[in-house]
Amino acid sequence: MKRYLKIAFCFLIFGSALVPLFGTVIGFDSLNLDKSSLASMPVLIENNKINGKYTSQFDDFFTDQFSFRTYLITAYNEIYARWFVQSGNDKVIVGQEGFLYFEETLDDYLKINQLSDYDLMRLNEVLRIQQKYLQSEGIQSYFVVVPNKATIYPENFPHQIRSIGTQSNLDRIREMNLNMNFIDLKESLINQKSSGDDLLYHYQDSHWNNIGAAMGYHQIMKSLNKESLLLDQQPVMIKNWQGDLARMLYPSRSTLEPQFYFKLPDKFTFTKAIRTLEDLQIESVNSSKEGNLIMFRDSFANALIPYISESFSQVNYSRLFPYDYTKINTISAENLIIEIAQRNINWLLQATPILEVKGYENEISETSTISLEITMEQEKKSDLFYMNARFTDQRISEKITAVRLVEGNISFDAFPIYQDGNFEDEIIEKGFSIYTKEEINPNSMSIYVYIDAQWFKVVNN
Repeated sequence: MKRYLKIAFCFLIFGSALVPLFGTVIGFDSLNLDKSSLASMPVLIENNKINGKYTSQFDDFFTDQFSFRTYLITAYNEIYARWFVQSGNDKVIVGQEGFLYFEETLDDYLKINQLSDYDLMRLNEVLRIQQKYLQSEGIQSYFVVVPNKATIYPENFPHQIRSIGTQSNLDRIREMNLNMNFIDLKESLINQKSSGDDLLYHYQDSHWNNIGAAMGYHQIMKSLNKESLLLDQQPVMIKNWQGDLARMLYPSRSTLEPQFYFKLPDKFTFTKAIRTLEDLQIESVNSSKEGNLIMFRDSFANALIPYISESFSQVNYSRLFPYDYTKINTISAENLIIEIAQRNINWLLQATPILEVKGYENEISETSTISLEITMEQEKKSDLFYMNARFTDQRISEKITAVRLVEGNISFDAFPIYQDGNFEDEIIEKGFSIYTKEEINPNSMSIYVYIDAQWFKVVNN
């Protein structure tokens, strides 16, 4: 009897292992709501040659897309979440009361690994250079940081995870004297949360819902001295929202939650068809309103688009990053908004805005010198000359918060950014970069760096 049980057990294990392979061979397609990073089926013949990486690429494909994979992942994560209040996905944190949180916001919640004081001063300089350019074009500029869900709902974060630091990047930015008009959403969202019963962020999504976005919209319009839409009626609740975090955790199961819809005038139209509100470029027009707006934005602004488009004659939304100012040269606008999620603030120190920096008469008097080794590259990009430079000694250059390039008696403000090609890696390298109309000759150029309220002329070893 024991022998037959052993044989049956072996067949069970062996058969279970073959089921996914058999399902893949016959073409069984598992439901997969999370298709963000799946490997595709490789080709054996590529460019009239045998693909030498075919086996490894097929292994990646099969690992990502074998049959029943998503059902197994969903079942595994369901058990972990329900029984142990733990997440089976390293990108998702399972909180209390049905809340899910994005793992990338954990450092902000813990208030650790935050930007240094010098980083924040560099960020302020990055904003100043953009504000200076926009002001010269007659455009008012505004900086909006949308708080993480854990910033507004910290009480539903896992109780065993406690904050370690004292202030997040957003907390410290709110205390700064920024060089660009700052629209503070944290206070208004927290006040709204404490004064009403409406949820402002989705349970199983990393973003705010339409009610939270409406609160953000009102604060933005107030800061721009513009009249807001009247959204005082009760929104219609429809259970049709599939959260991004739920898709990661339960890729084979639809987990719809409520979304809220206000009755809007429905006066605006898009100038061209869009696939989704995630499109890189969106333009809306509204003949019943006045004023033009440009918004550099991320996915949090998806929910803002209907409100803002109902409030301006023309709005140009751009998800391009780095921010591309060459795309707005033909657009007549009175205001420009830079909107970014709290979790992505560090991106602003890792990618150079595509903006032509114009020279002005040198204002730097003779000062002390500092010895720094710099590696510089220059190339033609977007019909401009782009210089990207890195300080070799990253420890000494930590204190550099501004950079100016001087040719003759003309100064150019360089962004205190070294663009390393990956603005999502959270590694901020020190350097400077700049877009100019004419090529800069490094041999005839003097470099000045600003350290602790004093300018130093660089001696490049």
